[in-house]
Amino acid sequence: MRILLIGGHGFIGSNLIKKFNREFDFVVISSKKGIDTGDIKTEYISVTNKKIVKIIETLNPDIIIHLAALSGLKKCENDPKKAFEVNVTGTKNIVEGCLKTNAKLIFISSREVYGSTINEKSNEDDMLNPDNIYGQTKVNAEKIIQNAAKNFELNYVILRLTNVYGPGSNSGVNRIIRESLSKEKILVNGGEQILNFIFIEDVIELIYLVILNNKLSKQILNIGSNDTSSLKKFVELLEELLNDPINVQYGEKPSFESLFFCPDIKKQQNILGYDFKYSLKEGIIKTLQYMRINS
Repeated sequence: MRILLIGGHGFIGSNLIKKFNREFDFVVISSKKGIDTGDIKTEYISVTNKKIVKIIETLNPDIIIHLAALSGLKKCENDPKKAFEVNVTGTKNIVEGCLKTNAKLIFISSREVYGSTINEKSNEDDMLNPDNIYGQTKVNAEKIIQNAAKNFELNYVILRLTNVYGPGSNSGVNRIIRESLSKEKILVNGGEQILNFIFIEDVIELIYLVILNNKLSKQILNIGSNDTSSLKKFVELLEELLNDPINVQYGEKPSFESLFFCPDIKKQQNILGYDFKYSLKEGIIKTLQYMRINS
């Protein structure tokens, strides 16, 4: 089975390749040059470039996993034009490539499409009300995919990921973990935000199950875990595992960050039947071990 990873050099894509390279024929499209891809066939082009459709036709994949995005919340707020170009126009190009090759699309969306959910678990049928530009671009991209399915029979699965952490990334809470080892002051915006955390190895195992499930079509799944806590509680657990106080300074929560999010993952569990391998504590321990070796 040939799987095309759009944005395959990122956090999730690189972990998928590392874990399942012997099982699938991976090919990659990336905008990031200068990264060693080993024997993985790689094409370097932005998703915003219309020529990507022809490249997808040439690669002729069975499945396309669309991971590419301008994903930092602050980056999207600072440059909404670029955010919509990459995340919306880029997705439109990928959908066109899917339709020309009859490839199944697995689209990596985000919990940001829901916005703050006021102490209630969000399920896949809930109204979407994003708090930020990034979330809105994902809503728009999902609509493009669903319209293509309605009008042209596109085969797709949308995965709304929560906060992914673990070895191989320095963004999000991974930054807090990395900076905690330096013993320097760490700035954390807010702290009261309620977030759901899922370890990278659990994420790629769940994506693997989606790949193997041929019957799964025209579906949306929340991809999250049983670990939901405040950002402050996350920092306190990190301190406990380090057995050392962290020099943390809490600032004001940015207006574009959601205050509360907890996913309803019953649909994920019913369809994929996955048992999580890592608790939040176990995931942080493994991430700390990796960062100590690779710092």
